Parts: sequence; structure tokens; C-alpha cells
Amino acid sequence: MKKNKKKYYLRLRDLRNSVKIGRIDHAEIMRDLLGYTNNWFTRKFLFLRYFKKAFLITRELEDIDPLKVEWSENCKIKRPKSIDFISYRAMMELQMTINNISDEDDVIDLIAKVISISCYGENIEGNYNSNTELFKEFRDGVLSEPALHMFGLYNWIMKSIEESSEVWDKRFFSVEVVDEDYLKAGGSSMNQFNVINTVKSICQDFNLTYDEAWQMSYNLVQTNSYAKATANYIQDQMRILKEIKMKRERGH
Repeated sequence: MKKNKKKYYLRLRDLRNSVKIGRIDHAEIMRDLLGYTNNWFTRKFLFLRYFKKAFLITRELEDIDPLKVEWSENCKIKRPKSIDFISYRAMMELQMTINNISDEDDVIDLIAKVISISCYGENIEGNYNSNTELFKEFRDGVLSEPALHMFGLYNWIMKSIEESSEVWDKRFFSVEVVDEDYLKAGGSSMNQFNVINTVKSICQDFNLTYDEAWQMSYNLVQTNSYAKATANYIQDQMRILKEIKMKRERGH
């Protein structure tokens, strides 16, 4: 009975050098994925066999646009049901990572980091903390997953982040109260403390410790902030209506 041949797939980590040079690096695939060792014997008797394997493995990616790959149900890394369900700490790190992307960043490491931050809570038990060995191990596992699956998962995350931002921006904009005097006095400079003030608010509203507040879901944190913004907006509208009523009464 014939043994089943081992099925190789192109891992995310196998594309590091290919991204840098702008083409598939078959030598890297042969060495790192297939275990090819370059010596006199292998060059003479095994090189073409290994090269053919590397060529067949990479052929599926040759004509694929990574930005158009969709999430696959066969993906072993579980994704959150909604990107808003990840912890507040994870979302802040995710947004910081995305907003600070530069041309000098390693694309493959960036993809792995975005996936690891977004999917940690769905795959690893316990609180989210990107400074632990557990997170590093999870990130290393992401790099070893099929590249196509990781492209699809990354694209889903980026699309979800964009949609989430649009939804929350629209909600908060609808209840925005503009205080001209506050702005003239330099109130906008307080925006740099928005995150820390939000965490303090969560601690107070839900009677949580500082660390516990960071682990609250982003959706719940945003909903709580939106509820306060809505209450503030309604109060401001009532103030305006009372002022109008008082002016009318004085006119009589």
C-alpha cells in the first residue's frame, strides 16, 4: 500500500523574501519549506526534483492578487464574530498598528501582527496581552498557516475595521455637541487623553479595576460612550428648547 505523499502549502512566513524582491523566491521555498540542503550531492541528483516541487507549490499564487483573496471557512485561525467584539486594549493596539503603517514595515510581519491582535481572544483563553510569550507563540503559529488563508483573514479584518469606524463615526457625529467656547479655549488639546479618560470612565461606570477595564469588549466600551454622548446631546437640545421657550414668553 502506497503512503500518502505529504501535502505542502505555502506558509505566510515563506513569502518574506519574495515580498522584498518582488517575485517568488523558489530557492527560499526549497530551503525553508521543503528542507533542501545545498551541497554537491543535492545539486547533482535532487535539485530539479526540489525545484519542481517548489514551482508547483507557488504556482497557485502567481496570478492571485493578495488584496482580493476572501476569507475561507477552511482557515484554522478562528476569527471574531465581529471585530467590535475584541477587547478594548486589542482594538487600541490594532488601530495604532494600522494607522502607523510605513513603507519600511515588513509586509508579512505586519499581516501576522494584525491577525494575531484581532484573533487572539478567539483562539487563546485568558486576557489579551501582546507582551506575553503566549502571544508570541500564537503569532508564530499564524506565520506557519497557509498564506492564502492568512491573506483572506487579513482582508476580512481590514474591511471590518473600516466598516466599524464608519458606523461608530456616524453614530457619534449624529449626537455631537459643539462647544465653540471650549474649542476657542483650546479644548481640542484634550483629545490626546481620550483613551485614558475612556478607561477611567469604564472603571467608574462598571466598578472595574484598570486592568479589567482594558479587557472589556470594544463594542461595550463604545456603546457606553455613545450612550453618554446621546444623553449629553439630549440635554443640550433641551437647553436650546428651553431658551427658545423663554424668549417666546418674554416676547409676550
